[in-house]
Amino acid sequence: MPSERDKRRATLRDVAEHAGVSVQTVSNTVRERHDLMRPGTRERVERALRELGYHPNSAARGLRSSRTQTFAFLILDEAPSFLADPLTDLLVAGVADIARDRGYELLLKAERPLSERSSLLSPVLEGRVDGAFVLMSGDPRMRLEHVTRLKALEVPFVVFDEVLDDPDVLSVRTNERETARALTEHLIGAGHEVFAFVAARLPWAVVEQRHLGHREALSAAGVPVHPELERFEATWQADGGEFMAEAVLRSSPRPTAIVCGSDVLAIGAVHGAKGLGLRVPDDVAVAGFDDFAFSAYVDPPLTTVRVAGYEMGRAAAEMLVGVLGGRSPATNDVVLPNELIVRASA
Repeated sequence: MPSERDKRRATLRDVAEHAGVSVQTVSNTVRERHDLMRPGTRERVERALRELGYHPNSAARGLRSSRTQTFAFLILDEAPSFLADPLTDLLVAGVADIARDRGYELLLKAERPLSERSSLLSPVLEGRVDGAFVLMSGDPRMRLEHVTRLKALEVPFVVFDEVLDDPDVLSVRTNERETARALTEHLIGAGHEVFAFVAARLPWAVVEQRHLGHREALSAAGVPVHPELERFEATWQADGGEFMAEAVLRSSPRPTAIVCGSDVLAIGAVHGAKGLGLRVPDDVAVAGFDDFAFSAYVDPPLTTVRVAGYEMGRAAAEMLVGVLGGRSPATNDVVLPNELIVRASA
């Protein structure tokens, strides 16, 4: 008796489940993009295609061949003023610069991570774009679920900041973990032994990596971790850095160094320390991440990690344009270098 699968046309997802691979891998096989997979994987997928009698839907393929010349930039961020976030702004600017030069429009779609009804992927589902860029905050499992859904749609996309270790996903990020470790090592070398870490309340991939690198540096140096001095309570605005800094600086033991998840929070932390009558860096050192244009001009100038946000956007856009042009990327996981910038705040 034929199975439910046999009664209908086999899909890419059916073949992927049968072969034990991703939908993107099956799609690569159908499109004869064999350079993107191991020979054994190709043989397994081709066997599954034969066994299930898969035949590409020529009508659907014809529709997909009609380009929209539009990219989607998909953002999960809880903040009402999310586009004012300097790092998001740099990523969008980098993408938009390449899109403009290559004749692509840029469609922006944003959603809150805790939204009950998700419509983030609607531009892709509705066929309104040729490809997508994805920047997400929120629970890591939810972020991975969005990536998994995108993989099943057979539309090329690039994910920012995530550490995925998935050969079927294009990603662009920076070496956040390593440079977070270098920043904390610098502070340890300056004699600090009691650290606070302050960041946004919703998880971001970059903050997860920064916190991990910070913790690794403390562990390697034998410096104790004080969980009560690690606060994840803000959005990205400066006032969040201010109230978290005030809270940890009223604690016992009082930190002599505050590592902030971004320069915007670091500026708030400096303001909070000064409001308590403390001197930066004499009484407490403050450091951040991102090295925005204003970071060198605050008082005192911020010690920070320079993140190539604009360059990340350009790299992602170049990658997506190349894939749409039939070119395989040199690597699916582009990792750009960060740089430790030491100034007067720490």
